Amino acid sequence: MNSTDMVRSGTRFTLSRDELLTLPEFVLLSLFPNGLLPDGHMNSYQDGDVYPVDYDPSSLQYMLEFFRHVAQTIPASPPSPSDRSANHNHEPEPVPIEPMPGSAREMLQDRAGIIVLREDLDFYAIPPRKDIQQPEMMEIKRAAGRALLQQDGIFSGLRKSEEPGTTEQHLIEMLTAGGFNHDDRWGHRASEPNKAVICSIALARLRTDVKGNDVANTNAVGMAQKLLLFWRKPARRCWWEGVELDNVEGVDGKLKVWIRRVWTLEMSVIGLR
Repeated sequence: MNSTDMVRSGTRFTLSRDELLTLPEFVLLSLFPNGLLPDGHMNSYQDGDVYPVDYDPSSLQYMLEFFRHVAQTIPASPPSPSDRSANHNHEPEPVPIEPMPGSAREMLQDRAGIIVLREDLDFYAIPPRKDIQQPEMMEIKRAAGRALLQQDGIFSGLRKSEEPGTTEQHLIEMLTAGGFNHDDRWGHRASEPNKAVICSIALARLRTDVKGNDVANTNAVGMAQKLLLFWRKPARRCWWEGVELDNVEGVDGKLKVWIRRVWTLEMSVIGLR
């Protein structure tokens, strides 16, 4: 399988085309804004060739390690004698799977589903006083970013609502039934350089190993089926909220901040070659 090297900020990643295609659609669009390399172009790469990309290397490393770990847990079917002789020195390689009909359990019998959740958080700090100067305000914005960066609970940032049936409540129920826990934290969370933006990524393996027929397990199976609707079909949701931050450097009292959260939810399904 042809492979290529991708470099960003001096960090090199060596990936096969199949492994690239297991990554979520929104990640591929960020890596290759002009479209994924066509077969002919990919085949023209030689060992050692480099393709530069503009993507956070720590975020990509987190995703690759998670996907590779999940791939190692997929039970491999017994190889044929010819496969054994050809691949006895190679680990099974994760490959993308085409969507197919059937229940979640049937589709993932020898595959694994991965829930991919991304948050893009833009924040706008309100000047704490009228006579503040631009250099001081810039420092306060940076301090606000550091304070928000520490708020790394996945679900703690959603608007709290006691009303049943809200979008936020449904999202939390679906994601926690599917694979996340209520107290989970973002797997990767970082500020974008020179921007008032924080990007976060969290991954979870889709739960399909539930047993029994009680209400909780039936709900988990139903949620897994719903989440598979986002297979290669990322969905986005946006929220605005006003918050008050405590203990922001350079600010006496609370700092008022407007936040826009954009969540992107997508499913990836991988198998083994």
